Amino acid sequence: MGKHRPIALLAILALAIAAVLGTGCGDDDNGGGDGGGGALTVGSDIPYPPFEQGKAPNYTGFDVELVEEIAKRAGREAQFTDTSFETIFRDLAQGKFEMVASATTITPEREENVDFTDPYYLSEQAILVAEGNAVKSLADLDGKTVGVQQGTTGEEYVEDETGAAEVRPYPEGPDVITPLKGGTIDAAVIDLPVAQEAVASAGGIEVAEAIPTEEEYGFVVAQGEEELLSELNEALQEIKDDGTY
Repeated sequence: MGKHRPIALLAILALAIAAVLGTGCGDDDNGGGDGGGGALTVGSDIPYPPFEQGKAPNYTGFDVELVEEIAKRAGREAQFTDTSFETIFRDLAQGKFEMVASATTITPEREENVDFTDPYYLSEQAILVAEGNAVKSLADLDGKTVGVQQGTTGEEYVEDETGAAEVRPYPEGPDVITPLKGGTIDAAVIDLPVAQEAVASAGGIEVAEAIPTEEEYGFVVAQGEEELLSELNEALQEIKDDGTY
């Protein structure tokens, strides 16, 4: 979603964040700005295997388990809310949850509106195709119809770096699998770990090429939530240092 994810609605997000900060974002009954007690409320776009998957309240995945461990070390309990990636930053700004954990790529554009933790995952993009498809490389996307997850850095990459004839957005990353198999799109560009998971679980598709974008994922908090950001970074570093990661 890098998730290599959301780029849209920056102006709206800026206004929303300003409004929330002006009314004390995070000081609600969900434990916002709580620090060291109560629930840690988390927004996440589910499913996005292998990072987030499952049904409420039994979510699993790399991000889920990592955040649960971070919350545990902070003396809190993670509570996840399934949220569309297209609106996830806006929902964060409106105080619907305290943080975002959704395979989110750290980008300068996003840093204008939200704050990121230290990076926790290095990823790449990938070209996903149906088995036997003629698309084998980035250059082969010229003139093709390419599926992406809407609001992600994968969508931005295809629009900016390829000669695709059409960039077709889908609400969720896994939504590209059926049109790939059915031939309504020629290829898809999504995060490499997600593409690899799709190949293993769905069959009939393959990774044509990995794209070395060297994107780093970070967890996200609203701007100004310095205490929460410090709490998350401290726990994340402990998890890395003691080998739990």
